[in-house]
Amino acid sequence: MKNRKEFASGSPSYRDGSTIYCADSCAALSRAVEDEKISFKAFARGQYPGDLLPVSALNGLRSVGFWNAAKNQDWGLDWHRNEGIEISYLLSGQIVWGTSSSFWNLAAGDMTACRPWQIHRIGNPGVNAGTYLWFIIDSSMRNNNQQCKWPNWIILSKQDLEEMLSLMVYCNQPVFHLPPKHTAHWERLYRLLRDAQGKPPVSALAIVINEILYTLLQSLRESAEQPHDFKEKTPALQSVQHFFEELQAIPEQMAHLWTLREMARVCRISPTRFSQCCNQLTNLSPLHALNRLRIFKAAEMIRENPSIPVVQIAMMCGFSSSQYFAVIFRKWIGKTPSEFRQETLNR
Repeated sequence: MKNRKEFASGSPSYRDGSTIYCADSCAALSRAVEDEKISFKAFARGQYPGDLLPVSALNGLRSVGFWNAAKNQDWGLDWHRNEGIEISYLLSGQIVWGTSSSFWNLAAGDMTACRPWQIHRIGNPGVNAGTYLWFIIDSSMRNNNQQCKWPNWIILSKQDLEEMLSLMVYCNQPVFHLPPKHTAHWERLYRLLRDAQGKPPVSALAIVINEILYTLLQSLRESAEQPHDFKEKTPALQSVQHFFEELQAIPEQMAHLWTLREMARVCRISPTRFSQCCNQLTNLSPLHALNRLRIFKAAEMIRENPSIPVVQIAMMCGFSSSQYFAVIFRKWIGKTPSEFRQETLNR
């Protein structure tokens, strides 16, 4: 969102205006495998951990694999993005999974779906005991003017694939609890990976991934039939909502001294239109909506670590004056930051 780069050498990147995002490399997962904290099996290419996929097989498939954690872990996959659509499934156990809009407590039988380059995280902060599967298919999108390109081994029709991506935005629904008839596809994927010796079972993987994608499309269609406020939002409203969601998800963005003109530029709309959309979404002006987000983040930081000085929290949340921070904090929380911290310590 700000003019900065978020990438590591060698990873696919995505340009969104002046910002460049980089695909994640799952470094925390790699360390957990090296430290033998989990059992793990994956086939991958590029920056992802796992046994190498053959160059000529399953083009566009960046990673497919699973981990099994016998106990709760001290690591998780913090906020990150991937270059393609990422579909995952919790075979057993529980895990916290989140996007910029919300967090979900996944249970066995839950499937998640991330759009290309959508920010998300797994664990909060660590992952729980359980078996977690995923696959990532490169979208070939490297800037916001490009369309998604699917590999030729994906057999869903062009219309179905376009509908699937549209529904992922339209419904804003990334989590689905699968009925037993659909969990069988994931169970088969797990067995294929677990039992693979040496080379990946290319044909079998292609078949089961296509089955899962069709299952996702069916789930999205069912979700779209349910009442959902997000359907009625224009592209401008969606852009402003995504801006505030991402601002909330990335602490470093909260500290930036945003102006109305800059926020509007990020959303690619005029300042006047940004103000209108903000008021429609929050019933607040952009400044008041921004301050509310900052104050709630500050309250969360005080609860989690009350030893941090109030002045430091103010600066971390984008307030240049601790006095102004105290006034706004009291307006939204009903107490001064010091009173709120003391109340937290007394609990």
